[in-house]
Amino acid sequence: MPDPINDATAYGVRIVEATVTPGALYWKIVRVHHLAPSENNGKHHIYVDALDEYGERLLGTHVSITWEGGDETIVIEKQPPEPGANFPMWKWQVCNAEIENTVSDRVENLRTDHDDEGSGNTLFHHSFAITFQQSIAIPPGPVGDSSISGKAPNGANHRLLLEDGDGNERITIVTVDESFKFEALPAGRYTITDEDDGRIVGPVEVDGITSLVLDFPPLASDTKPLRHYLLFGQAGAASTQLYLSILADAIADNNLAFGFHTTDAVTATRVTLVGEHVEGTITLLESAGCQVDELPTDPGAMLAAVIKPDDS
Repeated sequence: MPDPINDATAYGVRIVEATVTPGALYWKIVRVHHLAPSENNGKHHIYVDALDEYGERLLGTHVSITWEGGDETIVIEKQPPEPGANFPMWKWQVCNAEIENTVSDRVENLRTDHDDEGSGNTLFHHSFAITFQQSIAIPPGPVGDSSISGKAPNGANHRLLLEDGDGNERITIVTVDESFKFEALPAGRYTITDEDDGRIVGPVEVDGITSLVLDFPPLASDTKPLRHYLLFGQAGAASTQLYLSILADAIADNNLAFGFHTTDAVTATRVTLVGEHVEGTITLLESAGCQVDELPTDPGAMLAAVIKPDDS
């Protein structure tokens, strides 16, 4: 995200940047604008907007306006193209503005006692527009060009935590269409946790150049369409073909569902892993509410273990 734009510095307006933990979500000021005479039309107001990470207005956001000896809270409640909220300043009042009760940049020294500039901007009739946006504090260290994006079913407005192998963290919020994206990632190994429901995806690796699509599994349901699913390893692997041949009769005789993809396995109450699987598979399945077990690789033991009493 670009540095804040402040075209009101000539009027003494300044931005005080928040102290933010790297990777944390906070409110960044992305624009401070002194209204020209043709825009202001004799007003004396502070106009405020509050946006999410994707540039959409966040209705209900509380903004604190303070001055010596007083304060007032205004609420972002109007729809575009109108400003989200406004506050009328009176003579000699010197105001500050920031998002209330959270980590936020602050605008200081908003006032109306400026010289005449034409019929729209006269003494005590000057206005300012401020735009806050939810942003992620970029952590120190290398910055890459990789991104991880995807979908979190039933996860709209959930808070996602991205962690790398060195303990660095970032936060993002799932959008209303259940999508998310982490950008500017250096090469490394990452895990993403939905802090609202406990689902986990990863770990996955990115190279600092290319992008990756990684979807969360569906939320666990009390009623899953499949009772038992055998999840085999890579379909083309020789070991997978061997295990399929060993278990073919047992699968047919007991009408067991089987396949090679976790997207199908998460729809089962019980998932049995057959052969080798990528790291993180068990965590992904358990976060989707599946009961997970693994078959031994010895052929005799495998056949004995594939049918358990709860399958009868």
